[in-house]
Amino acid sequence: MAYSIIDTHCHLDIIQEQGQDISESLKKSKEAGVKKIVQIGIDLPSSQKAKEIAETYSTDDLKIHYTIGCHPTETHEFPNADAILKLAEENLIHPLFTGIGEIGMDLYHDASTRELQKEILRKFLDFSAKHTLPVVIHSRDAFEDTYEALAEYKGKAFGVIHCFTYDYEMGKKFVDLGYYVSFSGIVAFKNATDIHEAAKKLPLTSVLIETDAPFLAPPPHRGKRNDSSNMPYILERMFSLREETNATITEQLFINSEKFINRKAYYHA
Repeated sequence: MAYSIIDTHCHLDIIQEQGQDISESLKKSKEAGVKKIVQIGIDLPSSQKAKEIAETYSTDDLKIHYTIGCHPTETHEFPNADAILKLAEENLIHPLFTGIGEIGMDLYHDASTRELQKEILRKFLDFSAKHTLPVVIHSRDAFEDTYEALAEYKGKAFGVIHCFTYDYEMGKKFVDLGYYVSFSGIVAFKNATDIHEAAKKLPLTSVLIETDAPFLAPPPHRGKRNDSSNMPYILERMFSLREETNATITEQLFINSEKFINRKAYYHA
């Protein structure tokens, strides 16, 4: 069956760095039913590259949108935060520019930078709130800190919790702040029971899906390089978890993704 799918989080630049031609990846993705991809910035160079990729590879049948951001583990880039925000300001009216991210909190890799991560996150949330731009939030082993920061901006900042790895109750708290929750290939992992429950029970109007390619390929490609052509496996796992019809799930996820891409995420409810 052919689907119409949007990959709301992808790193085509890293796919390219790992040896796969972007054009080849996009060709496979189109064949899999992918209509749009959001290319994610994680630091100043990748944010600059994100715009270049979007402008170079977008076609009428596969649009590449992009974000500009600073990943919380890229602490060496934190001194460039002002330059990254200046780049974002220069792109505010670009038709392919989606928002700010990825940004957030990550205490899994280095908890010693916790306070600095909080400071940088709030700096980007200030900008997002000022310009009504969606944010792409990375949060790993940092629910409390992430939630606390986002709650301060309730009604002002909005967006998506990407690659969701918490449980249903935590997901519901993010949804109550006005955020989408996005499920990656992890939702198709056999033992990801907390994530399965969240994907099953969260309101469908608050859910997105993504690859986070080239990472986290879903079965049957787990452990291999991921790309957007694997989106159908993630979508089909959502079919198996949820009670709505496959057609309803496909349509609503597409609608949610369009709203997010077009900076209307805050109004998804």
